[in-house]
Amino acid sequence: MSVFTLVFALFTLILYAYLLVLRKELLFIAKRKSATSVILPIVLAFFVGSAYLTSDTLDEQVRGFVAVLLVLSYLINGRGIAEDRFVLHALDNRGIKFKEVDRVVLFQDSTENVIKLNFFRHGLRGPLMKFNTTTEKLVSYLATRLNQGTPIDVIIDQGNQKS
Repeated sequence: MSVFTLVFALFTLILYAYLLVLRKELLFIAKRKSATSVILPIVLAFFVGSAYLTSDTLDEQVRGFVAVLLVLSYLINGRGIAEDRFVLHALDNRGIKFKEVDRVVLFQDSTENVIKLNFFRHGLRGPLMKFNTTTEKLVSYLATRLNQGTPIDVIIDQGNQKS
């Protein structure tokens, strides 16, 4: 096996270890879009199969398998709320510290049974995150972590009510 293949495999193992440690650090994990989570493994299974059928050496097969593992690392969700910050992407180890946040808006959607969270920093809106938790848990957690006086707006969708 070549040195490149060994370094590539080692890099991929370190990446997975980092992603799993970061995921354990998250207290509230944001939901992901499920279509990507279903389609991507199917497409990658096709590539793994073709890599084994077309490659002649063990080195090429290992590289193909490790490349698929590298792409599959995208499926490890690393977005959410940690102890002191919002984590927007698994490979962004800094995130957005709570002390930098100017305002938080929570939207409780009764049709999807999720809480949509959006925050503002320096007047700019951050990305939307969805959580499977109660509004009370999220508000009480954020109220103790955000700067004193940071507004937390809660919008509750009552759905289509008929009178």
